[in-house]
Amino acid sequence: MSLTTASLFTMMDPVPRKYYGLGRDAQKMKAQFSQIAEVSSTDEPIREFTEFGGPQNLEMKPENAAMTVRTIQAGPVKRVAAACYAAALQISREAAMDGKYKAVASSAKALGRATEKTPERLFAQCLDRSHNTAYPVTADGLPLFSASHLTPYGVTFSNTLSGAPALSETALEDVMTALRTTIGPDGELSPVMFKQLIVPSSMAVLAEKLTTSPKTLGSNFNDPSVVNGKKFMVFDYLTNTTRWIVQTDADNGFYWQWRESPQFERDNVALILQAVYIAFFRAMWGAEDPRCAYSSNAV
Repeated sequence: MSLTTASLFTMMDPVPRKYYGLGRDAQKMKAQFSQIAEVSSTDEPIREFTEFGGPQNLEMKPENAAMTVRTIQAGPVKRVAAACYAAALQISREAAMDGKYKAVASSAKALGRATEKTPERLFAQCLDRSHNTAYPVTADGLPLFSASHLTPYGVTFSNTLSGAPALSETALEDVMTALRTTIGPDGELSPVMFKQLIVPSSMAVLAEKLTTSPKTLGSNFNDPSVVNGKKFMVFDYLTNTTRWIVQTDADNGFYWQWRESPQFERDNVALILQAVYIAFFRAMWGAEDPRCAYSSNAV
């Protein structure tokens, strides 16, 4: 029987769809970036954000006196466009005729894994570059971590430790102190709290020791550890092995926004008798408010 493009599609279609889904499902169970970023969907191709500084403090209003009109200050505008990532699987007429379903299944499953791994890599890359001035992330035109972030009122603040210390209990104590002196958009004190410690795989053991030991590591004075019980997570996709990040409870922090969530579609290719399947997604990711994290540019 002659094999046409239509019959090729009919014959092969269930196999790549099934195994692509299995590949995605297996990898989805191990998702890590979604433990850091707030994941959502949008119909907009561009994400736009800016920071507004409020009227700072209210003033006393004497009876029958007019109120003082205060100004709301707006900071710079940051726009992030959705990016598309895609890959294709081609199934030849010969593969269909020769019944190479195992090869098709393995390839489709690998494509499914890649669909789930790509957001992990992209989000990890964002964090790996978070101290690099060549990759501005926040609306003030600076990388995520900087000692000179600017509020709409012109007040600067830092979310990186001076001296770039390595991960230790002392460094984490310094972060916890710094978080309580955080400056808000209006230039006034706006403390944030420790949410979780994020480390690369090279620091997994140290992070666990620091956050589970009731006593200060290496101390001969039996003093209690103030970081004991703090949450931590290992983000295995980070490639930098020395930096560490403390995520805070600040609003408008890390985000991953789907413009189009992962899709798996059959493409129409004429004349060459191939079934072509395309996996793709469109998304935006990053961080809006730099107060969402504190870090050390340790080397």
